[in-house]
Amino acid sequence: MAGFNLLNIGSQALLANRTALSVVSQNIANASTEGYSRQTANFVSVLDRGGSIIQDIGRATDKFITQQLWSDISSFNSLNLKDTLTSQTDDLLASSGTSISTALDTYFTSMQNAVDDPTSLANRELYIEESAALARRFNNLSANLVVQNNAANAAMEASAENLTQYSKSVAELNDQITYLIGRDEPVNELRDQRDVLVNKISEIVDVNVVEQGNNYNLFIGNGQPLVVGQTVNVVELRQGNPDSTQSQIYIKMSGSEINITQQVSGGVLGGIKDFRNDILNPSLNELGRIAIALAEETNTQHRKGMDLNNDLGGDVFLDINAETSMQSRIKANNNNLSTVNVARVQITDTTKLTLDDYQLIVKDNNELLVKRQPSGTVVSLTKAAVDATPLPANTYFLDSGTGDIHLQVDGVSITVDTVGFMSIGDSYTVQPTRDAAAQISSIIDDAKKVALASPVRITTNPNNTGSAVASVEVTDPTDTSFMNIGTTGQLNPPVEIVFNNAVPTEYSIYDISNPLDPQLMTLQAVLQQDIVFVPGTEFDLGGYKFTIDQIPKAGDRFSFDFNQDGVSDNQNALALSAIQSKALLINGSLQDHYSGIVEKVGAKAATGKINLTASESVLRSTKDSLASIIGVNLDEEAARLVQFQQAYQASARVISTSQLLFNTLLESF
Repeated sequence: MAGFNLLNIGSQALLANRTALSVVSQNIANASTEGYSRQTANFVSVLDRGGSIIQDIGRATDKFITQQLWSDISSFNSLNLKDTLTSQTDDLLASSGTSISTALDTYFTSMQNAVDDPTSLANRELYIEESAALARRFNNLSANLVVQNNAANAAMEASAENLTQYSKSVAELNDQITYLIGRDEPVNELRDQRDVLVNKISEIVDVNVVEQGNNYNLFIGNGQPLVVGQTVNVVELRQGNPDSTQSQIYIKMSGSEINITQQVSGGVLGGIKDFRNDILNPSLNELGRIAIALAEETNTQHRKGMDLNNDLGGDVFLDINAETSMQSRIKANNNNLSTVNVARVQITDTTKLTLDDYQLIVKDNNELLVKRQPSGTVVSLTKAAVDATPLPANTYFLDSGTGDIHLQVDGVSITVDTVGFMSIGDSYTVQPTRDAAAQISSIIDDAKKVALASPVRITTNPNNTGSAVASVEVTDPTDTSFMNIGTTGQLNPPVEIVFNNAVPTEYSIYDISNPLDPQLMTLQAVLQQDIVFVPGTEFDLGGYKFTIDQIPKAGDRFSFDFNQDGVSDNQNALALSAIQSKALLINGSLQDHYSGIVEKVGAKAATGKINLTASESVLRSTKDSLASIIGVNLDEEAARLVQFQQAYQASARVISTSQLLFNTLLESF
């Protein structure tokens, strides 16, 4: 039976080597196929000189490196997208064609021209034009940043759709692999396809892969299941709630939906989330804060001046607390059970404005939870016992029964009035500065209404012999001091300060509405007669205050009256020009804050490129490591091809030899 044993060994060897040749051929054919893992024919010996068989077709793999690859792909794609968007933002903020800094310089240069020659209508018209140009620059830069946000929304939508499709394909492959393994059929190529799909999912979001049996279970966010076996939980992009401009990511599970926007990390979705939180929204908020401070300070100062019509100045820019602006700063959650009657956010102190947004959440026992966004930090507030007006800083009043919220925090006053009661869980998002750059506009259009002069004229008696100098500052143009000045032509009342004695210097202040019968005035409930003078003393007249510096002598006097036809006066123009260097915000001037955001975004762009380069290097290294394990080496495969070809031929010789021996044996009988 030796010939029969040789025939059996040769037949098995022939089949085994033929299979090995097909495996090598498959490797060579797929040397350039994405994600293909090199396969190996695993030979085993049959007991008792029974020859050899192919036990299985192995698939080269390394679970640890594969997991690392998915993580590196996710990290790289997140950094890559964030770097692209951040660089675009950096260009917008720093480019002279779009920069607010350039427009501010041009605007204040036009004001300086008006300071130099306040009588020039051309200078006043130029100031109006530059005011409008500055407002448009704010509008355009804001619009460009909004375009970036829209592009991010579009990228998120496409990514969410792809994520769902890839997840469905993974689930289908899970099913096919399980089915084919049950039928003892090959699945190596299907496993490769599944790994490639996970690569693509990793480009979209950081994914945790748990291998259970023959299945891949995928989890994202804080452990939300994306794929479990053959079950897929769909990821969808929804319009932001309550901010419709900020799309949000939801995952649908077992009939419920979970917002995972702030939970996702890595990949395109994580990169967009980080870009919004770190770059886009802070830039929009800072841009809005600068616009608010500019408009408020300019309007406030301009109202203190007098124009060529002898009228007090009006607003240069749209009032920051216009009703539409106040209402746009707060948004109710769409899921609230209560209906808003009116909700508004009033800016009360621009110097206290931060870059934060706020989330207001109604709790039980008429308590209010306030969180800074996007950090989620809880704001420490005191609950007011009664609805005082105005509330002290960092206090709130909530009456859910009447549907009222009043809150004072960080220079803003927040009011919510609902129709009927409020429900526990009702929430509101407050964005004090987000849209301000888009809303700022120049509303002055008449050169004669540019208020460059002070409405108070100082007249120094020509007979004064002392060194005293008087200056005046308007504090409240709505005060009765300026009532009816257009018709009466004088302050209410005009005043004069008279210095009486030489040593010590004493003074009296008179109402000189009737110059022939001056009346001694009472200031701040103290009779100002024969009072010892101290240089630098401020005298508060209600709507304005004046200061006397240096040393007057007996008989010196200064009078203060309406600055009728003071066309050459530039006192208010000087104050308007000084806004350029004035510390209007928490960390300095308007230019300081704009330079600050340019520097921050520029620094983040530079850091992002460094991190991206490092991430790309790590990803390349991981790919190379995995390729060295699963990749096809054509030289090795060529050697194996020759090896298995020779073995195949030798196996055929064994069979022919077996036949020869068997025939010889038969002939011997």
